[in-house]
Amino acid sequence: MIFTKSRNVYIIFAGLMTVILLFPTSSSRVSAEKQEYVLGVFPHLPPRELEKVFSPMAADIAKAIGKPIIFRTSSTYKKFMQQLDKQVFDIAFVQPFDYVRAADKYGYLPLATRQEKLSAIIVTKKGSSLLSIDNLKNKTISLPPKVAAVSHLIKDQLKSHGLIPGKNIKLSHHRSHVSCMQQVLIGSADACGTAAPALRFFQHKMKVEMKTIGKSKSIPHTLFAIHPRIPNKEKQIILNRILGWGNTSEGKKMLARGRLKPLREITDDKYNIVRQMSK
Repeated sequence: MIFTKSRNVYIIFAGLMTVILLFPTSSSRVSAEKQEYVLGVFPHLPPRELEKVFSPMAADIAKAIGKPIIFRTSSTYKKFMQQLDKQVFDIAFVQPFDYVRAADKYGYLPLATRQEKLSAIIVTKKGSSLLSIDNLKNKTISLPPKVAAVSHLIKDQLKSHGLIPGKNIKLSHHRSHVSCMQQVLIGSADACGTAAPALRFFQHKMKVEMKTIGKSKSIPHTLFAIHPRIPNKEKQIILNRILGWGNTSEGKKMLARGRLKPLREITDDKYNIVRQMSK
């Protein structure tokens, strides 16, 4: 009896293993049938501020596709990029240099970007004696993290003016655009490299006025991108929803929270200039 029972158990176990092998419930299959999606937003502003803007957007997209969407960001660019490399995000709002990396390595596809192009600007205190980029020789410039698009653009612009970090200008990198501009207000930096949307947010939040003394070349702006595992039908619904925010009162309210203008559709080839700058 003991032998028969053991043999029966073995037969049942072997049968179960056969079923598992024939009909796998692997992570790849589960990921193709995800019951919820993750929207990741790169940390260009403090997490709490990003949540105010992008959590309602995630909820609105979720309503359109009938599936929960979780908002996620990170406290640092490095942590965010690690999550991006793990392909945690089904939808991602990223800066251009991160997009081309995610697109070329993992197949992320572009959805929608801002109406305007992205230029980095250099700002200082309203009453500063600095008037142009040429006045920055031997000065200290604060910047967002090294991987930020603005940091790439500012360094390129400084180089075109003969300003070389460590030689005739000092650069300091900080956690976000906000902390970058705060360095100027407290006197730890003479100027800050940032972007116009971040400047508008900062001035509104801090009730201060900054002076712009320089501007970089323009590239396609930050964008919503989507992972290739998302079905085309849902991808189109998500794109239409994002593009439609400028046409509804609720959508306009969501955009206004982030001081954003209505978004427009964009294609991957528009970011080839970013690929060239990345080399």
